[in-house]
Amino acid sequence: MTFVDRKYPDLVRDVLTNLTQGVAGELHRVSYDPNAHPIQIPDVVLSRRPVKRVSVVEGLVAGAAPDDPPVPYTFGLNDYELVPDANDTDSLSTIRFLPFGRKPAPDTDLRVNYYPRTTAPAPITDLSVGSVVRTLLETFAKEQAILYAQLNLAYDSAFVETATGSSLDRVVALLGYQRFRAGRPVGTVTFSRRAGAVGEITIPAGTPVTDAADKVRYETAESRLMRAGETAAEIAVRGSTDNTPPVDANALTVIQRAIAGLDAVTNERPTARATSDESDAELRARARDALISSNKGTLGALRNGLLQLPEVRDVKIIEMPNGVPGEVTLNVSLAQNVTTQGNELPDAVKACIEDLRPAGIRIVGGKAGTVDLAAKVQLTLAGSQLAKAEVSKVQDQVRKTLVGEVARRGVGDRVRIKPMVAAVLKDERIVDADILLAIKGSAPAGTDLDPPADAAVQLDAANISFNPETFDQPLPAGQTVPLDISAKVGALLQGTVTATQAQSLLTAKLKSAFGSVAADTSVDINFLLNALRDDANYTLDPMKLQVTLTSPQQFVQIMQGSGAFRVLAAYRFNVRDVEVSP
Repeated sequence: MTFVDRKYPDLVRDVLTNLTQGVAGELHRVSYDPNAHPIQIPDVVLSRRPVKRVSVVEGLVAGAAPDDPPVPYTFGLNDYELVPDANDTDSLSTIRFLPFGRKPAPDTDLRVNYYPRTTAPAPITDLSVGSVVRTLLETFAKEQAILYAQLNLAYDSAFVETATGSSLDRVVALLGYQRFRAGRPVGTVTFSRRAGAVGEITIPAGTPVTDAADKVRYETAESRLMRAGETAAEIAVRGSTDNTPPVDANALTVIQRAIAGLDAVTNERPTARATSDESDAELRARARDALISSNKGTLGALRNGLLQLPEVRDVKIIEMPNGVPGEVTLNVSLAQNVTTQGNELPDAVKACIEDLRPAGIRIVGGKAGTVDLAAKVQLTLAGSQLAKAEVSKVQDQVRKTLVGEVARRGVGDRVRIKPMVAAVLKDERIVDADILLAIKGSAPAGTDLDPPADAAVQLDAANISFNPETFDQPLPAGQTVPLDISAKVGALLQGTVTATQAQSLLTAKLKSAFGSVAADTSVDINFLLNALRDDANYTLDPMKLQVTLTSPQQFVQIMQGSGAFRVLAAYRFNVRDVEVSP
């Protein structure tokens, strides 16, 4: 039996038709060939003919696109006409659709309300709004419409796509899912398309993203289609467990499940604890992926089901590895924060395999091996010089990038050098990079690395070393960079000290300070105040102290509230002008 929803206006209309001796809801099947030329819609011959008049003709018409389902439609006098029988031209009895009007979709039902020409007089004559009969009729129709609405709600509550609130909670409970409650960390991440990748990219709900150390795991809360031509997609994420901590901006940088066409991910803003429960739309998105896994007995269900577990990083399935039907090799790569003894898998993973494996299929293999990598990096930096502290920051960023790139590789996946170089070169401070990879303890090969088919690779930041950096615009040997210094100093003179004497003292102190400053020193307002202090001769006003350093390539001012200036080994300072004011 098919449930058909009825609205209040339809119920009132049909009851009024019946009370006035009309025919309500007479059904007629319309079948024809939609590909014929011209299309021939069969005539609809009404049962209680001859007919005095037709009041309503309802049905379904074709959707806007060929694949769209039919949509409800009420036909008008521009779509059909009431014509007589061929044997009796005085008796109207047939509905005929006009050539240029809307036509019912093939193999659908028409619902017709009409009045026969030969009927007994209606026993009720007062059907005006407000009359006793009309009031009782509308009361009955309202109660019946409420029952239809309740039936419709009960019907929709049985399906993931239409259930809401507590009804949706009960539906997804069949899949072992629960709604995430307030307090779990949430945020957004931005996925970036790999250079040269074309076409559409589907990012499913539940895609895991982690930090470089794989200690904090988040999952996408919705599915997203990155259309052709789009370079980035921002997607909501949620902590994989209630104990997942919030993270700072740019902490989530690793896509733990490889998706073809994606290059990188990051959270541009920090995550925070959710103040509300998971929405129906987000819960539906997770449940859809779970439905794929619930289709037990297929290799796809086995893979998708395992990838839903927070303990699993990647899965590789090989059917008939030894040419024996009914045998499947399963290599499961675990997340870095999951430890087990030997080749044992966590209990949750083993239970999932047993629940989803096809009946009669023998699963061999288990925990995938792990291959530790080492990397040696040669960086070419932009410009001619960079402070040691800045070089260290660049190297730390390179370590983070390489660890994330390796973590994205699945079981048995080749580790390619060029994509890793491209990822490193996204830092504008780096103009070139040479990366050598090797299995830890082995000599670097200088080419792409192929791990064993049953093993996953991992790279620890401690196993990344750097050759001395070079610059794309190196200074000739012994060349220095001159910087001129001018200063404006606000000072309260002490005793008989004159402005000229204070100027001489301040000039000498500036020359002494910058003449002995070591490379990689940060020069800020506090450095200057300490260097120029002379309480016996003058008192400095920090708000009026301003020191300017100029060279052909740069202009820097140091004052209250400004940043620091970092000294490089090639700098040579020359004090040009000191101005003293009260």
